[in-house]
Amino acid sequence: MNSPTISEQELRENADNKASTKISAEDEIIVSGSLWRAIWQLSWPLYLNMMIISVATMSEVWVGGHLGSGAQAAIGLGGQIWFFMIILVVALSAGTNALVSRFWGAGDMENAIVAARQSLMFSVFFGIFAAGSGLLLCRPLLRALGASAEVEQLGWDFLKYDMIGTLPITVHWVSNSIFRARGDTKIPMYTMCLVVALVITLNYVLCIYPFHVGISGLGMSWTIASFFGLALSLYLQRKSVMGSCMDWNGPGISKDWFMRIMKIGIPACIQDLAWVGGNFVLLYILARTINPTASEAAWAIGLRVEETLGGMPVYALSGAVATLVGQNLGANQPQRAEEAGWKVTAVGAIYNLVVGVILFLSADLVSSWMSKDPAVIKCSADYLRIVGAAQPFVAMWLILVGALQGAGYTRWPMVVTVVALVGFRLPLAWYLSIPLGMGANGTWISLAISGVVVGLLLAYQFKFCSWKTQKV
Repeated sequence: MNSPTISEQELRENADNKASTKISAEDEIIVSGSLWRAIWQLSWPLYLNMMIISVATMSEVWVGGHLGSGAQAAIGLGGQIWFFMIILVVALSAGTNALVSRFWGAGDMENAIVAARQSLMFSVFFGIFAAGSGLLLCRPLLRALGASAEVEQLGWDFLKYDMIGTLPITVHWVSNSIFRARGDTKIPMYTMCLVVALVITLNYVLCIYPFHVGISGLGMSWTIASFFGLALSLYLQRKSVMGSCMDWNGPGISKDWFMRIMKIGIPACIQDLAWVGGNFVLLYILARTINPTASEAAWAIGLRVEETLGGMPVYALSGAVATLVGQNLGANQPQRAEEAGWKVTAVGAIYNLVVGVILFLSADLVSSWMSKDPAVIKCSADYLRIVGAAQPFVAMWLILVGALQGAGYTRWPMVVTVVALVGFRLPLAWYLSIPLGMGANGTWISLAISGVVVGLLLAYQFKFCSWKTQKV
């Protein structure tokens, strides 16, 4: 079992012990009334938020296409290293969302504010650690991933600036988690709109015209925009109903709260670490194919296109269902929490089914937009066709992980994800790509098959495991 747990009867008996707090009409819809309305209310700002981020990342790929296939490969490798360096914020964000949403749903404002305050304090230290370790390790990691001398230098030119931005991004990410946990998904959307507008503008100005600083401009853009976004988010946090979480003059960092947050967050972090670490191994495999630079560039293109059309909207639904599940469990409504999980999963699976068809039919056209290299175009088109077939199951995977994280039930989903992405995906990718000589297509096939496996296993866990009685 994913202990500690409490019975549903105990949850109901604790209802009378909730602290009273004023809840707005928008907040109330999360725990009462139409679930479809609650899903829509939470999802559309998150969807726009994710799509806005997608536009920024796609602008990187577009700029990289003008800088050459080496730059595109460096962006793909650099993106994985960047995410690896901020992996701890995933743990912090998951723990923050589960605790704040549970307390908010229970009407326990005092503990919701304390959890938010502690999370923000931790985020500063996590951000400093991520920035410092990233600057020290990014170049050795590029080399370890099999980057050519040209790609390694380009990756360093990009990451030496981009890594500085991990500090503001970490704190901003946690601040957004606090907003989302209490059901406010609009403020994160507004702040990210401004950040992305600034990123896209700076990408063009620094890399294309008039300054021509090359790939370094991409890293500079994110760092400058991230500090701006952080300042705005913290200002709005201070003005919100939970503004006292910004008062740091009282008791400092608490070991007990740290352990409480990390108990939920570390398994979620390990899940993402399995994905990122697995991607490192996949890039190592691609580096040993016949045309490694084309394969790595195709990875960067295919992954960004997949995330833009299918991944980002599903991440929005995942964030929405985490809040729905957390608040409804806090309000002692486990059946409503489960119903929300299945309804959001159905929406995501249907949406990604359409995305998969689009990826298959438009693979050549989309790939030719993103690169001028014929080898890269062919390889990335193969990625979109093969991986597109698994998109409905990928949606199930990501949404149900969000639902279980919202409940604070993260240990067994971690086990399933690690076994599938490391124990199954990586050996399959190696065998298909190298011994069988399928090249990059072998890696793409392993991505599709493992996505189906993880989606089905998470559906089984959500249906039959004891997440509804998880204590946070």
